[in-house]
Amino acid sequence: MSSGGVGTSGGAAGGATRSGGATAALDASVDAAPVDAPALIDTKAVEVDTGPDSAKGESDVSPGLHSTCVGPPSAALANASVPSGYCAWTWASGLNSPRGIVRNANGDLLVVEAGAGQITLLFDGNGNGVSDSGERVTLATTSGLNHGIAIHGGYLYASSQTTVYRWAYTGGRQALPSPQTVVSGLPSGFHVTRTLLFDGQDRLYVSVGSGSNVDPNSNRARVIRFAESTLASGSTFAQGELFADGLRNEVGLTLDSQGRVWGVENGVDDLSRADLGGDIHTDNPGEELNLFAEPGHFYGYPYCWSEFLLPAGVGLGPGTQWVHPQFLGDGTHTDLWCRNTANVIPPVLVMQAHSAPLDIKFYSGGAFPAEMTGNAIISYHGSWDRTPATGYRVVHVPFGADGMPSGDPVPLLEYAGAGDTGSGWPHRPVGIETGVDGRLFVSSDASGVIIAIGYNGG
Repeated sequence: MSSGGVGTSGGAAGGATRSGGATAALDASVDAAPVDAPALIDTKAVEVDTGPDSAKGESDVSPGLHSTCVGPPSAALANASVPSGYCAWTWASGLNSPRGIVRNANGDLLVVEAGAGQITLLFDGNGNGVSDSGERVTLATTSGLNHGIAIHGGYLYASSQTTVYRWAYTGGRQALPSPQTVVSGLPSGFHVTRTLLFDGQDRLYVSVGSGSNVDPNSNRARVIRFAESTLASGSTFAQGELFADGLRNEVGLTLDSQGRVWGVENGVDDLSRADLGGDIHTDNPGEELNLFAEPGHFYGYPYCWSEFLLPAGVGLGPGTQWVHPQFLGDGTHTDLWCRNTANVIPPVLVMQAHSAPLDIKFYSGGAFPAEMTGNAIISYHGSWDRTPATGYRVVHVPFGADGMPSGDPVPLLEYAGAGDTGSGWPHRPVGIETGVDGRLFVSSDASGVIIAIGYNGG
């Protein structure tokens, strides 16, 4: 299948389960099914859609929406599966490991090209639905830039593994002068990306991942934040306020409509516990969706992990907290210790192990059907630590009126072939951004492209 308009109607919604800790009530559908049944089945009922087509009229679009399937047919994303009415195409290509992306006030996209240590601005000046090779500008080049990017308060921010930089920026397309260092001394090695986020009170959040698969403590596996007033003179990692502790690799950070901070976390690899079935790494630990309702809490790593799917008769349900085998018998950490919410804040949702979620954005509307507004869009980079491989897709998590997840992840963009990846699917989603018209943009570092996802009704 080679059309960017290949779609799924009612594709599998499994792959995660809501969690409230050890005593969480599960979905009725999960309760009624065998423990090994619900989340690992990936049905792809494929139907052929028309894909990107800028010539379609408004009569073909759902009421109240204008088509955002504006890419040329030649750019249709090969072997892509999207829900009925949606489309996907290659908006920009030839990039050097594109990671974090952000939109400026003019509607241009800024992307960190990790392979070049630079920030590139992309635009569609001729209105043909793609950003051609001549429609890009190198804004800044600084050694080590690899992921984090943000625009706030008249500045452009980006990060290497040890440093956060900023440039005075008003939204233009001109190359920028040398940057100012605003945070230094971030720990280096192993997890090297440093995600950046600003909240409504102008505070900068910086996520730092663990120094190994399982560290001896959480001293660097955390999210720290800085008041804007400290940035001009420069701060260090040690001077940052501890916002959230015990997070192995909280790569994706975002704000919801209430101003609350959410994140997605990558769990440990190669998990094995003799009393829980031995090698359980294929489906454990669950990747996490975390809500940081209050500052200063502990979220489990490295001592505890979240169950996703354990063998029948062993598991207690998705989201249950268990102690990591490295800390069994240390005199402090036990399963019961991990399940005590005075010690550990559990995730609000657990997702298929090794999906490797790298970004999260709440969809604010504009292009997709109304029921998508307020949903969380999450990119799954995919992982080496599972056979068969999983991830390599973009999903959305429905949210209810209470501002909490109301269902499990639903595929929005995925491989149309068997499994989650293959020779016809070179993409590994990383960054997510919304265009001025409501379409989504997703970077893929493995294929060097930015993918656009639009909607044409259905």
